[in-house]
Amino acid sequence: MDNIDTMDMVKLKGIAGAVFLIVFLTSGIVFIYNEAGSDTIELIKGYDYISYDWKQIPLFLFLPVMVFFDLFIICMLLLPWRRRISLVMQKLMIPVTVYGISSFVIGVIISMVISVYPLGTDYYKCDSTSIVSSGSHYAKSKEMCKAREYSIDSEDETQR
Repeated sequence: MDNIDTMDMVKLKGIAGAVFLIVFLTSGIVFIYNEAGSDTIELIKGYDYISYDWKQIPLFLFLPVMVFFDLFIICMLLLPWRRRISLVMQKLMIPVTVYGISSFVIGVIISMVISVYPLGTDYYKCDSTSIVSSGSHYAKSKEMCKAREYSIDSEDETQR
């Protein structure tokens, strides 16, 4: 009888851990997509004022790996054919790992190229004293930087 209770407890811990990983990965996917995706689209469309952090590009390229692991955990938790799915997912693990490593390397290279070409030639870097974000703000002209800085300062004064 004691052995059955231990087995149920181990299974319950496994299910709780899987649910936690599903929630954690899904919220990470949504957060990265919303943050990195919108900033990347602003850069591609050539907006006048953008915020850019070089770490967003590798994270954005890493999203399919996170989706794969999210689906893997969901399939292992919910579906009745766990052994078949486990074998298929294990076969896919090597290509996903190769993609994850290559997306990181390619993402870092793309980030360096973006920092040099579009941001270095088409935009001016605005002074930022934010301790919340490690990224930088860029504008098409110095006047836009000053106007944005002025509007932020005036908002701070009205909030006091």
